[in-house]
Amino acid sequence: MVPIDFHAYRREIKKALLAQTEALATEWDGFVAAWIAYGLSAEGFECNGPLSELAERLERWRRDEQTWGLHRNVGPLAFSCWLQRQLGSPWDDAAFGRLGARVSGLTADDKLGVLRDPEQVFLLALGLGPAAQSKEPVVAAARRQLDKGPLKRRILYAASLRELGEMADIPSAKVQDDGDLVALVWWAERYTEKVPRHEQWEAYTKSMERISLTAADASESQRVLSVPELALLYEAATKQSRDPDPVLLFEYFPMHPRIRQVAGEHFRNGKYVVAVEQAAKVLNELIQQKSGVTDKSEAELVQATMKQIGNPADLRIRFNAALNEQSGKNEQAGLALICEGVFKAFRNPKGHKPEDDPLIQVEPYEALAQIVMISYLMKRIEDATRSGEGHP
Repeated sequence: MVPIDFHAYRREIKKALLAQTEALATEWDGFVAAWIAYGLSAEGFECNGPLSELAERLERWRRDEQTWGLHRNVGPLAFSCWLQRQLGSPWDDAAFGRLGARVSGLTADDKLGVLRDPEQVFLLALGLGPAAQSKEPVVAAARRQLDKGPLKRRILYAASLRELGEMADIPSAKVQDDGDLVALVWWAERYTEKVPRHEQWEAYTKSMERISLTAADASESQRVLSVPELALLYEAATKQSRDPDPVLLFEYFPMHPRIRQVAGEHFRNGKYVVAVEQAAKVLNELIQQKSGVTDKSEAELVQATMKQIGNPADLRIRFNAALNEQSGKNEQAGLALICEGVFKAFRNPKGHKPEDDPLIQVEPYEALAQIVMISYLMKRIEDATRSGEGHP
């Protein structure tokens, strides 16, 4: 799997969204503007110049009487009410009341109507919110559409129910299109429970060559993402860059191969204590192999192989060739202490306490930090020399 640089990818998606914003200057479309604004809102609502500018244009558009006459504007109008709330602007009771009246008259029986369009319905759901008295037609329509059509469509209806305060799990359906993969990573990042974020990103990564963010950069074989898809993807990438999935961090980090071999599956399955314990075991194994000392383990092994700084000739593992200098001695002592600390702080409690003991409970990021430290030590030990190898 080729890692995604989420910070760089996020910038690319934002560039594509802003290009769409520029196109609105010559051909305004409230639906497109609403979805661009939704995507940009992933950055937050303070000091967000592009979003503030677009919000002002949407508000002016909402105040135009002609806007209310077009059926396809209902979703963007609802979204503009949501955006107004998020930005802390003065509340427009008249506009919200008018919106409620329009929504109450919607029907899901119209095959070309707003309620049959999941991208419209999600905008509606945001604008109405869970407390709106007029939300029932939208809720009913979303529930009727949950098991119909492509996966992306179902996911947007399920998300609409969530935004309206209703219970809805991620729908099940076969992935048939790259747009489905975009919707899956978005759902995983926005509604994180029960959905392994890393699994959705791994699936998306495999499809990236088939996807283009802009028509100008697309090859004949690539699918260009729509504006709503860009917005969903931007929110997902933004959330991932700010709160990275620990499994993806494990996969992307240049981990020692032996660590990856023994700890990887445990880490992916959420067995963080076991993952750290296995990493510590292979560290012990490597020290024994490198030093030739096999009758000692863990802290005693470290003490016997790399801590005799006062007599470098007795060192079984030497981390540098400057042990006659203070700086070289300091590094040797420091790395030896870290190795010893790994066994005392990470390995021993995990090997002698039950899994539910508070002393050994570990969060994924903490477990990852411990494993990365062990991986670093293994690489340094592999690069070290034994007594009599390269030193007088």
